[in-house]
Amino acid sequence: MVQSLSRMVQQGEVRPHRSCTMVFLGAVGGLSGAVGFCQVIRPRMMVELRGDALEPVGGDMGGSDWDRRSVLHGGMGVMGALATGGMMASPAQAADQMVPLDAMSLKNYHQTMAKVLARSTRIAVPSYRFGMVMRNGMGASGGSGISSVDLKADLVGVDPAMMRQLAHVAFSDFIERLRATGRTVLGWNEISGSEGFQKLEPTPAPFLKKPFADSRTVSVVSPEYLPLLTIGPEAPLSDRSPFNLKNARALNAMSAALNCLVMIPSLVLDFAALSGSGHRVYGGSANVGIQPGLFLVPLFTHFNFYHAKIALAGEGGRLILEDRVAVGQAGQLVQTGSFNNRDEIEEWNAYVRSNAWWTDPNMAAPDRPTQAYDYSAYQYRVDPELLQSAVRDAARATHGLYMGVINANRPA
Repeated sequence: MVQSLSRMVQQGEVRPHRSCTMVFLGAVGGLSGAVGFCQVIRPRMMVELRGDALEPVGGDMGGSDWDRRSVLHGGMGVMGALATGGMMASPAQAADQMVPLDAMSLKNYHQTMAKVLARSTRIAVPSYRFGMVMRNGMGASGGSGISSVDLKADLVGVDPAMMRQLAHVAFSDFIERLRATGRTVLGWNEISGSEGFQKLEPTPAPFLKKPFADSRTVSVVSPEYLPLLTIGPEAPLSDRSPFNLKNARALNAMSAALNCLVMIPSLVLDFAALSGSGHRVYGGSANVGIQPGLFLVPLFTHFNFYHAKIALAGEGGRLILEDRVAVGQAGQLVQTGSFNNRDEIEEWNAYVRSNAWWTDPNMAAPDRPTQAYDYSAYQYRVDPELLQSAVRDAARATHGLYMGVINANRPA
């Protein structure tokens, strides 16, 4: 077969190319001892180190789009180059999907039962939920695991005491704006003295939760002087089953006894937006990207309100954030760890580009990588003053929208 291949090369039927590798499946480190058939790997299959990213040469981060039949027939036992993606390949993808804070509007929210806000002029706010994502991560792979990347990121410089202070900042803004609408905001003594309040079961704070099938770990607190309340609709940031109705009925009892609306806002911030290529079977590349900066988390950020005439049952409505909203920077992203085989891949690629495997078959070849990997760890180290300013801006923007809905649904 080797003689047949040489004749084909001489006749121009198969040409070696500096960016194209002919691989004999079953060979290790070159042509010697090769058996099987010849497979021409496309130029896209080459891997090149570019800055902080591993990218296929001549192709996008989609990597090598092998023909399915060639993969199934020849397998991927020995390849001239491993198509591999790298971290931070396309962080702009995450930012493109964000809404600037000053452009956020009710179009970015899902509203249900806003008419409940017209049930009473009296309002009780027994709790305010403030949360931050403390840890996040993302992984991606290609070629059924031949290439893999993984990124972990932690929020550093924030403790429960600081979070409670930030919750106080947000809560104070909410109450101030609520009073500006002209409605009556009940005092704490009246709220805490109600029968419904005595039946509430507060959640221990800080409440840490890693939702199912979610890489984020979220910490939720309330201001130090308020209980952290959780009911079923708070899922997935909840410690209660949807069938646990104790707190829901207690809020109904509070609303009925005080003849008021009960409101509980929830404001949750993340410190980085991650993007990735996912897990591919046939595509050979993988990439993940990180975009540092604070943003409002969809679904976790919402505004709940309730009204009831009897303790047994009542009605409620919600405003739920549907889009990621960019708030701004409050710190610096620092890489704290990296483990990869980029040098090994580059050494192999240099050998492949040199065509030494063809011109000098007796040359000692470097070991061929069987897997491409890149694992990185980051920390987002916050500046307390910048963080407080960002939380204040986020609270003002969200509360301003809530007040617009409250004003639009006044009692007759």
